[in-house]
Amino acid sequence: MKPSPAAVEVRKDETTRLYEALIDGQVVGNLAYETSGGRVSLTHSYVDRDQRHRGVASALARYALEELSQSQTKVGIYCGFVADYVQDHPEFNDAVDISRSAFIATRTARDTNSGR
Repeated sequence: MKPSPAAVEVRKDETTRLYEALIDGQVVGNLAYETSGGRVSLTHSYVDRDQRHRGVASALARYALEELSQSQTKVGIYCGFVADYVQDHPEFNDAVDISRSAFIATRTARDTNSGR
């Protein structure tokens, strides 16, 4: 049985440079970002093991992409999950610049290697 979607709240913490996902007031995941020369790069996401497959990472990706797509520069994507999210949500294609050479083994890397 698939777990039900979580009620996820997302906030941005500029001090730690993290988008944080919260369930019932507890941080259960984050999406790291870096800023350099006026450009923002989404670098890595993490969700607590017991909260995975409940929409937490998708909520983080959507929140960050919606916020950052308002800017005048493209958002650099170095996080494999966020790149996969953009692939599934092409409305963000024009706002991002995906660097697939920087990925670790995510769904994108596995799909490429399996001939899909």
